[in-house]
Parts: sequence; C-alpha cells; structure tokens
Amino acid sequence: MLNVLRKYTVSIIVTVLLLAGFLWWYQSRGFSDTAMAEVPEYGDVDESSILAGSGAGSKLEPSYTAYMGQTGKSGAADASGARFVIRGADYKAISPTGAAKRSDPEGRMGDVVALTDEGGWVEYEVQIAAAGYYQLGTTYYALEGKGSSIQRSVLIDGSFPFSQTKRLVFPRMWKEAGEPWFDRMGNEFNPKQAEVFGWQYRDFRDPEARIAEPFRYYLTKGVHTVRIGYIREPAAIGELRVFSPAVLPTYADVSAMYKQKGYKEASDTLIKVQAESAALKSDPTLRRTDDREPASEPFDKSVIRLNTIGGGSWRDGSQWLEWEVEAPESALYNLGSRFAAKWLNQVPVQRTLYVDGAIPFREMNSVNFPYASSWQVGGFGNTDTPYLFYLEKGKHRIRLEVQVGQLGPVFEIMQDVSTKMSYLNREVIMITGTNPDPNREWELEKSIPNLVPRLHLMARDLDRAVQTMYELGVKKGSTELASILMARDLMIDLAAKTDTIPKRIDSFSTTQTSLSSWITSMNKQKLQLDYLIVKSPDRKWPAANAGPLTTFGLGVYDFFTSFTKDYRSIGSTREDDGNTLKVWVARGRDWVQLIKQMADDDFTAKTGINVEVNIIPTGSMNLFMLAMTSGKAPDVALGVDASIPIDFALRGGLVDLGQFSDYNSIASRYRPGALTPYRFQSGNYALPENQNFYMMFYRKDIMEELGIKKIPETWQEVMDIIPKLQQNGMDFYYPHDTAGAAAQFAPFLFQLGGDFYSGGGKNSALDTPQALSAMKMWSGFYTNYKISKEASFYNRFRTGEMPIGVADYQTYMQLSTAAPELTGWWEMRPIPGIRRADGVIDRSMGGASQTGVIFSTTKKEQDSWEFLKWWTSAPVQERFGSELEAIMGTEARWNTANVEALQNLPWPQADINAILQQWDWFKEREIVPGDYYTTRYINNIWNEIVLNGKNTREALEDGVKEINKEIRKKRKEFRLDEEQTSAAADGGGGSR
Repeated sequence: MLNVLRKYTVSIIVTVLLLAGFLWWYQSRGFSDTAMAEVPEYGDVDESSILAGSGAGSKLEPSYTAYMGQTGKSGAADASGARFVIRGADYKAISPTGAAKRSDPEGRMGDVVALTDEGGWVEYEVQIAAAGYYQLGTTYYALEGKGSSIQRSVLIDGSFPFSQTKRLVFPRMWKEAGEPWFDRMGNEFNPKQAEVFGWQYRDFRDPEARIAEPFRYYLTKGVHTVRIGYIREPAAIGELRVFSPAVLPTYADVSAMYKQKGYKEASDTLIKVQAESAALKSDPTLRRTDDREPASEPFDKSVIRLNTIGGGSWRDGSQWLEWEVEAPESALYNLGSRFAAKWLNQVPVQRTLYVDGAIPFREMNSVNFPYASSWQVGGFGNTDTPYLFYLEKGKHRIRLEVQVGQLGPVFEIMQDVSTKMSYLNREVIMITGTNPDPNREWELEKSIPNLVPRLHLMARDLDRAVQTMYELGVKKGSTELASILMARDLMIDLAAKTDTIPKRIDSFSTTQTSLSSWITSMNKQKLQLDYLIVKSPDRKWPAANAGPLTTFGLGVYDFFTSFTKDYRSIGSTREDDGNTLKVWVARGRDWVQLIKQMADDDFTAKTGINVEVNIIPTGSMNLFMLAMTSGKAPDVALGVDASIPIDFALRGGLVDLGQFSDYNSIASRYRPGALTPYRFQSGNYALPENQNFYMMFYRKDIMEELGIKKIPETWQEVMDIIPKLQQNGMDFYYPHDTAGAAAQFAPFLFQLGGDFYSGGGKNSALDTPQALSAMKMWSGFYTNYKISKEASFYNRFRTGEMPIGVADYQTYMQLSTAAPELTGWWEMRPIPGIRRADGVIDRSMGGASQTGVIFSTTKKEQDSWEFLKWWTSAPVQERFGSELEAIMGTEARWNTANVEALQNLPWPQADINAILQQWDWFKEREIVPGDYYTTRYINNIWNEIVLNGKNTREALEDGVKEINKEIRKKRKEFRLDEEQTSAAADGGGGSR
C-alpha cells in the first residue's frame, strides 16, 4: 500500500512539474504582450506578392471593409435626405428566362416581378442627385420552392462592388404546424414546421452578419443600374428601395424623448414568454431543444421536455426568432431573457433586437449576451442599468436576429493575413520547389521582395486581432487566442530566421489552416433561450439557476435511473400489440427521432404496422454482429456500412431481398452499379440509403488567370496542367487516406477496364495489366508529379493554393456553406476520366455508403420488406432530406441514393445536373469474403511505392499474394467452393 502511495505521489509531482514546464515554455514562446517589442515599426511597405495580378485571387472582389476603405479615402460620405421607391414591375430590363411579371400573390401591390429559376435577373434604373453612400432594401414574397432561404446577387452598373453583395440572403418565414407530440414514455418531440407566406422587407446586409449595419453602396451623381439576380429559390419583388443611410438614435436620445413625452414606468409586472413557443422563425432548423437544468421551464426530471430553443441551430447570419408579447398597459418596461451563451470561451455573442419591426435605438443593433458556463438572466444590452422600452398596451412582436458584428473586424484581419500567407507560401515553393534541398542556402530575402517586413506586418495584424479580442472581454491566456498567438509568434520567428523558412513551410501552411478554422468556429454565434421577460423596473429578475441542493438531488436521481432507463429507444406513440417491427438505426438521435416521427405519421398510418426504433452509435457495426450471433437481432437495420451486408449474408444472417416479387422494381430506384456491393452468390442483401461520390472542383478565377481555358476532362489533361500549377506555387489535389484507399484507386482501375476480382470473386484481379497501369497512374501523381500526399483541400482551395482537385461530397457542403467569398468563382464537374477508343470519356467511380438490411431471424419478413420499401422510396427520402436539413442545417444535407429523390432536394440545379452526370458512370466493386484484405493491401501497396520507392509490379504482386491467401482462407472457412461443387453435381441451383 505504501509503495502504491509513493508511486502516485511521484506521478503527481512529475505531472505538476511538467505542467509548470509547459506554462514556462508557453510564456517563453512569446504568448504575451511583450512579443511585439522586437518587431520594428515600418512606414509604407509594399506588401504585394510577386504573384499578385498573375495568380490566385486577383479577380476576387474586395471585401466590404476594403471597399469602404477605398471609397472612404476618396472622401465619400453618407448621402442625406434621399429616398427612392421603385415598384418591382417598373424594371428597366428583365432576363428572357427565369424571370417574369406576375400579379401580387396577396392582391395588394398590383403587378410584381418574380425570379423563379437559374439565369433569371431583373434590372432597375436609379437617378442619383448627389454622390454618396446609399443603402438598399427590398420587399419580397417567398414563393413555393424547396424550403431554403432565398439567395440573390446584386450588381451595381454591371459589377459587384464587393464580395458580400454576390450572395444576399432573404429568409423565409416558418412556424410550428401544431403542438409537440409525445411518445408512450412521456418524452416530448418537435411538431412539424410549416412555411408562412407573406410580404417581408429586408435591407441588403451581410448574410454572414459580420457587418453590423446594412451595406452602404457608393453611388456617384447620375443614372445607375441595379441588377438583382437569381441564385436560389423563387421569390417575387414588390419594391426596391434606395435611401440615405439610416442613423439610429442612441438610448440617451430615446430616454430624453421618454421624459419629454411623460412616459411612466410600469409597476408590479413580470411576464415570462416561453422562448420555445416562438410565433415566427426564419428557419425550420430553429426548433425546441431540451435542457436538464432544473430552473429551465417547464421541467420534468423523468422525461424529455423541449423547454428551450436555439443553441447549436441558432448560430448563423440571417437567422431570427420572433415572439408575441402583450403589454398590460402603455408604459416603460425592461426587456430581457434567461439565456445560455456558453460555447465561445469568454466571447460574448450578439443579436439585433427588433420591436414591432424596428430597432428601438442604436444599442439594440448589437445586443451583447455575455459568456458564462451556466444559465444567465438579464436585460437586453445592459445588465447594470437595464434599458427601458416603451410599449403601448396590447400585443407586440419582439425579434432577435443573429449578429456577429463585433468580431467582423477580427475576421477581416484574419482573412487578410491568411491570404497574404497563401501568397507567401506559394512564392517560397516557386523558388525552393515542393521538396527543397535541406543543405542549400536559399537566401529568400534576395528573391522575395520585402520578405521580413511582410512577415513583421502580418505579425502586427495578428497582434491587433488579439488586442481587439481583449477589448471584447477575452482574458489573456485564453485558449480561444492560442491559434492567433502561435501564428503571430511564428511570423516573428520566421522573420528572424528566414533561412529556416523552406524547412518549416509545412508548419507555415498548417498555421494558415488553423487561422481559417478559427474563423469558421468563432463565426458560429450560438445562443440558447429559455424564456423572454417583460417586467416593470420595480420587479427583480428571476433566478438564473436552481439552488445547489436541487441540482445535487437531480444528479443523484439521474445516476440511479441511469441503470434502468433505455437511452437507445425512441418510444412508440401507439400501444404495442406484440407485433411491433423493431428497427435499429446507426445514426445520431436527431436522425433517428425524425425517422421515428415519419414512420408513425406515414408508414404506420398507411400500413398499420407499428414500429419501434432504437439508436445504435454511429460506426458500431460490431453491435449488429453481436445481436445476430446472440439471437437478439432486430427485424430491420439502417445505417449499416456498405462492407457489412455480405459479411452477414455469409453467415446466413440476412434475408435475400431478391426473393420478393417486386425487388426488381425497387432496384430501379438506383443507378445499376449502386447495388453491386450487396450481391453475393446470386443473392441481393441490402438496399443503399445514401451515396458518397467524388467530383472535381475548380476555381474559375484562377484557371482564367493561369490561362487554362480548357478544364481537364481526362487524367492526361490533368497531368498536362500540373506543371503550370506548380510553376505558380499551386498544386492539384487528389485525396489519399488509409480508410478510403480502395475507393480512391477504383476510378483508375475501372476506367482502364480493370476490376478488383476475377473468377466470381475467387481471386484478386490486381495482377492484371489493367491493374498495373491503374496503380502506376495513381501512384505516379505522387511520385512523378509530386502532388501533396496530405492537405486540407477545403482550406487550400479557398486560399488558391489548390485551385483544382478531386474531393467528395463533404467538400461540396463545406464550400457551399462556409466559403461565401468564393460565391460564383468555383464550379463542380464530374471527375476526369480516360478516353476510350470510341472517343467516349470513361469516368467510372464508386461511392458506396450506408444501407438498409433485413435480418434472417425476423418473424415479420414481409412487414420488414414493406418498411424497407417505404424508407427508400423517393417521397420519403425527399421528405427526410428536407426535414433533416430543416433540423440540422445545410451542412447535414442528405445525399440520398434514390435518383428521383435527389432531383427534388434543395440543391442548385447545376450541381444536381453535375452529380447525375457523374452518377451515369457510377460503379462499385464487388464485396467478397476477405474483401477487407483488399482495402488494407491497396493502402500498403501505395505506401510501398510512394513512401518506400518499391517497384510497382513487385508491390502489386506481393499484395495480390496476401489478398488471394485471405480470400481462399475465407472461402474455405465458409465452404463456398464445396457448396458450388455440390450445386453443380445436382444440376444447378444452390442455397440462399
């Protein structure tokens, strides 16, 4: 015992010493305000890259901040006293397609103009009497579409004055279509969301909410044209408004007005409005959420209560929530809320407050909700001396909209530094190459103009961002600043040791990536609300949190009930008649809850088959195997990885779906190649749910700047442009990772006419000439053309370092949702291929993902098949995709395998067309016993060739031997060859 104590004492002492050493190192590295002392002051320094004007980014429009700086230098100022209202139908010009004049849907505004399809635009003429800044806005009516927010572009006199005006967002309006529903265990679930149609007004403002006020456009005296272009979703324009910038009064001005008018403070009033019962919302993702803090209202310790709203879903620009409150008398009130702002460490989040459609005073344009690790209660904008708001007796509307304005200047600094780092990184690579000689003296200062001053000025910019964060209340030493401080100190260190830059270029690139990731994470302004408060100044604010005894008691209760509570089951809404279909789903709770809700109100309602749904942790395929071998398997499983069905079928664990008479009809929902991985021994054992896919992405602006007029259609054309890219410090991207090696090799193999297996899956086919050529081509990109083996394509695509490359569906979602500055400057096309003798380019590739299966132990085989047919049908997949996006946001867009459903999901039509074109070449590899060895050894072969320099033929031959050995072992284990021999002797047939 004494030895054990000594052991732990020594461990504690060592840990403390290591921690102290780390803190000393942390300070000595310069993560303090003294780090800038060694950075000299500079006058005017030319910070432009030698690549500027001839490389990435030179065609990108300036940011709004840069635009205001440029126009401000010329003496531009706000115009005054101007206001123009142009009827939507009074346009100067309109596109021949995608736009048309039509009557007002509500019959109030006469004729309006509707933009309904891609390519549609309408142009208005504005006569400006005096030069200056003007603001613009429009009344709009969201027409029935796919449910996403309306997106429009705005050109002034034929060009985009700044990047943000290329994509403006105009939200739709939504509300709950009914009351929440409850399962038999008493857990509460969200009701459906229904769109509310009606006219709205919105200023032209930053869709990311990084700019606190509506955009200012500088217009000179004379006639100007304003073109509004369709990007996504149909909507009608009622009016275009052009006016002098609105100047909001301060609270001091409004307070003086209160006194002048003799407004009195309300008394003895405290009204709570439950935030989860919002009257309107901009986005169906803004749904009720549950909170287990005892002070949250309403609260039930035994079951789930959806007692708050917001949190992870209420975080992005243009999202708003609106509530209806009723003032008992005309008087002055405090307005506030019980809120949680615990996601951005030490950084307050912001919202813009509207009362009856207007911002009451300037301070409400950016309302702070301070950071804290627990719930808080307080007034909007000023916790010390709460503001007073005058409300007439009766009903009022209070709206809170996401605002990121306080961090906007920091984001601008970081984005500017990231761009400069990208240019500098490419300049270094142009001189040293991608594999610089470590023994050579490069003398970069002689080749790169103003190298040291540029590094120092980037360090000063980053330090300015840090100081701004301090002013916002972030404490020194906060982990939120670690990425910026490390980048700042790296710039200082590189400036002092320029000879080390070639050796540390990977660290330079990694730092740039971390800055981009920091912007993305900090841009998510999450806020959770429990209730709104309307109270008289003489009443105290409610307590924010329950007392310690209450909290402790709940913790004890949760601990003991955790031994009996079923956390995996999504309870049924109907009585169990003993014939309930059991479905296991390997996805997150939000996905599973939606499946359960859809099954209850659609599948069960139509068929009478009751469904019980259970959650299995994503990726826990072993649980299905354990359930199967123990005799406790469900009837149906969803979310099953593509490699699993054949493993189970080998063991007799799955139903052959091909036995059902309508199987061929159901199979026609997919591309023919999508079903290959689920066929074995003449059986069909799964239906695909979703489908991953590779596409080629490219930057239009950079391709144009480099003079690459023809975007590659074949791999040879890709090889032809790689030298051009690398001469300009850029690179082509092709993915490589251990888990996906087989999928990444497949396009080259299939396009050259090869396959993974031969002899009905008895042997590996990687020893064929086609496989050898495919492996040489694939590995040759890394050995001969030296493309990067690892890279963050998304980040390097944004910076221009990798302006073209092949990537999967996830990259498409990232670019669509998190790279607004690239709007209009990138496109997606099918992957390159190999031109066949007949002139057709073969673009074959795979993309198996997740499936649905029926276990052979089921006693409800037909009911299970009915469920699987229902689940994979186009209407259900379309609804699931739309509602999932409504709950989780655009980044959760469902990549359904059902071709018909894909075409109806809220994707841009051009992107759908590109995906369908690629899907025409969809082909997946056969899955055979021992297939996991193929995946493993393809990666090993790549490593041997690319990393160890082994001969391609030798590496393949060695790999094929091991693969064939494992295939023979598995076929012997499951007596597959014996079964085939027996079947042949019997004159055919075979077993399922």
